[in-house]
Amino acid sequence: MKIKFTFFTFFLSCFSLVAQIENIIEKYDLPDTVSETSGLLFFNGKLITHNDSGDAANLYELDTISGNITRTINITNATNVDWEDITQDDTYIYIGDFGNNSNGNRQDLKIYKVLKSDYLNNTNITSEIINFTYEDQADFSSQPNNTDFDAEAISVYNNQLVIFTKNWKDNTVNAYTIPKTVGNHSAKKVSSYNSNGLITGSTYNRDDDSFVLSGYTNPTGLPFLIHIQLSGILNDDIFSGVIERTDINSSINASQIEGITLISNKRYFLSREKVNTVFNGFPIVLTQKLYRFDNDSFSALNIKEFHPSSFKIFPNPTQEILFINGIDIKQISVIDIYGKILLDQKKSSNQILIKELITGTYILRIVSKNNTIITKNFIKN
Repeated sequence: MKIKFTFFTFFLSCFSLVAQIENIIEKYDLPDTVSETSGLLFFNGKLITHNDSGDAANLYELDTISGNITRTINITNATNVDWEDITQDDTYIYIGDFGNNSNGNRQDLKIYKVLKSDYLNNTNITSEIINFTYEDQADFSSQPNNTDFDAEAISVYNNQLVIFTKNWKDNTVNAYTIPKTVGNHSAKKVSSYNSNGLITGSTYNRDDDSFVLSGYTNPTGLPFLIHIQLSGILNDDIFSGVIERTDINSSINASQIEGITLISNKRYFLSREKVNTVFNGFPIVLTQKLYRFDNDSFSALNIKEFHPSSFKIFPNPTQEILFINGIDIKQISVIDIYGKILLDQKKSSNQILIKELITGTYILRIVSKNNTIITKNFIKN
């Protein structure tokens, strides 16, 4: 989906090179044929992508070394109204035709379901079709840039499809589930999160039971990633898992990141679509591009509240100040139970003022000078 965002941040990024993830690698420009790359999938040693709208109902298979298109696969009984993401299970590939053009008025939302065996053996294939509506959508009037019923991300999880919405209205994200079976379904809302931006892609890693979502801030277009560790969640409440939101603007600049896919273990690919606009009389052209990164940067989410014997926080509960002992501090963050960062202190002080917080339970996240990350719950009274 095309948007316009403020490219002033693009120029600012040249002078501000700060990011939590520093291992994002630029792979190559993608072919012009997929200048509006919207979804990514890694299957059979190849990358699969597609354009988001205005193209034929094509999947494009890319060589991961050269980036060249090796095959074009047409789905003969499909139409690309607004294809936004792609996912898979062991037997099928699923393509989400559910982009809602930031208006929220579509009533023909669907997911195309393609047999992997057909995909591998033919370049013209047919699909099964899953139709759905959102269980809580009653108003289908056009509401440009003010809807909570746009979506650009889908993944298979727990033998069902999970759709992550792109909420223009309030910059949050909702997770809905629907069956993988052909038919007409009502998408069930199972979880919500204040993402502070628009979600554009998702991928599930069953090796470590986690999601990674891609997105960008609105209207500035700064890209970010959200990692969700799902261990211990109940009833598909996805955003009740441990969450870390990571800005990646220093690695990619102000770009419309669109697709994300797991390669293997902790390795991922990201794609951005082409940008061609003018800002204050200056032409801005960013080519469609592929990136790679490793998940080790989300180390906070790969350890289970590791606490050195010398580490402690006190007093707990507390009213005004929280003290930290037993660790050389690089950064301190306070996170609420919904995953929103409320306080972020990037200095070595061993205390943090929390008197402005309302009464409740919070997560203290500490990054040490050797990049060990420790989390600990505390109570503000």
